[in-house]
Order: sequence, then C-alpha cells, then structure tokens
Amino acid sequence: MKSFGIIAVLALTGAANAQYSYTGSTITENFDGLLSAASPFSATVGLQATIPGLVWVGAKIAGSGTAVMPYTTDNVGSGNSGGIYNYGLAAGGDRALGSLGSGSNTPAFGVAIVNNSGSAITEFSLSFNSEQYRSSTSSQNFLTFAWGTSATATDSDFLTSAGMAANVLGDVIGDNPVAANGGLVPNISIRSYALTITGLNVGVGDRIYIRWSDFNDIGNDAGLAIDDLSFSAVPTPGTTALLCLAGLAGLRRRRA
Repeated sequence: MKSFGIIAVLALTGAANAQYSYTGSTITENFDGLLSAASPFSATVGLQATIPGLVWVGAKIAGSGTAVMPYTTDNVGSGNSGGIYNYGLAAGGDRALGSLGSGSNTPAFGVAIVNNSGSAITEFSLSFNSEQYRSSTSSQNFLTFAWGTSATATDSDFLTSAGMAANVLGDVIGDNPVAANGGLVPNISIRSYALTITGLNVGVGDRIYIRWSDFNDIGNDAGLAIDDLSFSAVPTPGTTALLCLAGLAGLRRRRA
C-alpha cells in the first residue's frame, strides 16, 4: 500500500463541462453511459481528458511511459495494462468506472460538483459500491480517495485524503493475476462504502472535488472500479428556514 497525504494530482477544473450541477437533489451515477472509445488521454503527467460518455475526467498522474495512457473497455477483466477502464459484463449494459496502475501509467479519475443549490454547503455525503475485475499478486491493492473544495483546493491541485473510509479495497491476491469479473456477486464480493465530510463552507458557484488515484503497487496490480455512486449535501443551517419565513411574509403581504 502506498502512503497518501496531500499531493498534487488531477486538476479537475481544466476539462470543459467536466462537472455535475448540485441543485439540492441527490446526484446519482451508475456509469452505464460510459462509451467505448479510443484513448483520449495524453502521455503528459497531469494533463486530463473527459472520460467518454461522462462528465468525469481522467489523467495520468505518474509513470515512466511516453505513450498515451489507454482508456479500455473490458468486459471480463482480462486487461493487464495500466490505464483507465470501462469495466462491465460481457452481456448487458451494467458498467463501472475503474483503473489499473502500472509503472508506465498511474491513473486517476474524478469529477467536480458545482454548488448551484442557492445555499452554502456545510457537509456532503458520498456512497458507492466497488467492484473488482482483476486480482493482484503481491499486495492488497487500493484506489485512494481524496476530496477538496474550491476554497481549500483552488484548481484542485491539492486534495485531502479521507483516510480508509472511501479507499476502494481489493479482495483477491493470487500467485497469478486472474480476471475476477467483478460485476458477478458469486465470483467476488461487491463492497459498499459511505462517508460524510463535515465542517465545510462551500458557497454558491463553488466546487467540491472527488477523486480516486490508482498507484502502482508491488507485483501485478488489481483492476478495481466504482459503481452506483450517490452524492448529497446539507445547506447552511437556517438558510432553508429563512427562505420559508420570507415566503410566508410575502404571502401575508399579498393577503393584507
């Protein structure tokens, strides 16, 4: 496992339209809109591209390779090259967004969420499932989660680790890497994650960033993915009540 503090990876603000608009309702994403496409990712460390079919972006955050980082559609977990993966089953439209780290390509993926709710956000909650499509060999693998806001992470250069709460944990360690076909529950367990970040002051028009990084681990790396994500937030205490009181005052004036 690689240690993780606050490091500069994945500037999420650079890709056009790479964001969700939070208007007060829960945001959900099942990643079934992922498209099969040629690799959109540059070999330049830190340069990002929008992931086909999503408002999410991906980037190469480290690695010795000079070739473009792959974006690969993989239905059974057979891919063993570092990159960002559109994982899913051979049959059906259920997809998941994932990655596999290597010495040549260390990927990260994430998204910006713009606060268009009309009130400052004081906390947010995030839940999702993880799926594993390929086993690791020498060590247990993780996708490392981090988050930030436009107040604490301008341009999202520096994000804050949330600890193990949302790090995607790989299950399988074997002598040889094998396809795990993570969408099938009998083959490998699907883990569920949930966390809440408090003490925020994200103003209207400001952003919350979420991101997973897939560092190169010892041995052959696991193919890990996230699916069925849900994001919700809490506005500034009292704001909703004040808006309701203002509405009642206006109603009284109209009746007078």
